[in-house]
Amino acid sequence: MSEQRRKKGLHYFSTLSYPTFGRGAYSEENPPTTVINSPYYWWFKFLQLNEDYKKTAQAKGKGKCSELYKDFGDIYKVNFKEWWRNKAHLFAEPRKNYTMHIANNADELAPYNSDEVVNLVVPLNFSQRSLKKYFTQLILKRVPKGKKGINVDASSAKYKISGRWRIDALEMAYKVYVERKTNIEGDEFASKTSKTKENIKMKRYKLTWADIAKKVGLNIANTKAMQYADEAERRRNATIVVKRHYSRAESYIKSSITKAFPH
Repeated sequence: MSEQRRKKGLHYFSTLSYPTFGRGAYSEENPPTTVINSPYYWWFKFLQLNEDYKKTAQAKGKGKCSELYKDFGDIYKVNFKEWWRNKAHLFAEPRKNYTMHIANNADELAPYNSDEVVNLVVPLNFSQRSLKKYFTQLILKRVPKGKKGINVDASSAKYKISGRWRIDALEMAYKVYVERKTNIEGDEFASKTSKTKENIKMKRYKLTWADIAKKVGLNIANTKAMQYADEAERRRNATIVVKRHYSRAESYIKSSITKAFPH
């Protein structure tokens, strides 16, 4: 459990989805795995790529994303750790009044058929082994497991992780998008600022989709289907896959300015 979570008592629908930072110095360029493996980190990163949010931040909160800006603030002036330290409560579940206890009268029973709490009759003459077995069968199966791809649509947080997500898909989509935009905008900037033969030549050698796939470490050649394919076929397949990641990135960027990510 993180220091922050101990101090504030925050609870997240998926207990393994929130980031932890450890005690060492935090580097935005090289965050620890416990940060990268959190979908909240990628929400922050994709939000930084959203042009509407960027324009709102530049206008000091005025613009299309003004309501979101009131909560999230200027994400371009802080690193993720600083931002999370101040904004984590926005992603936490509302505090509940329920605690685990033994009911001594009818007034202390919880509502029946609730999605948040259950009443349980426990025979005290059962062995501990039997009780553990029944507790697993009756109770634990109702509690979502914290794992990659968990569906947390039942979350009641103000801003929530929604749908099914995978960290590797979020990370690869981000890498592909940034690499593609950097390559295109860099070339366009060069062609607009100078008409020298050198710049024109540089534009001609713009990275292809297959080149980008290789640059971000998307090695299609290692897949079983491509094991015996020739180079041309591998590049065609790499292009298909990397374009798919780019399309996902565009979708993630759009959902980053909503209250649910990455739906």
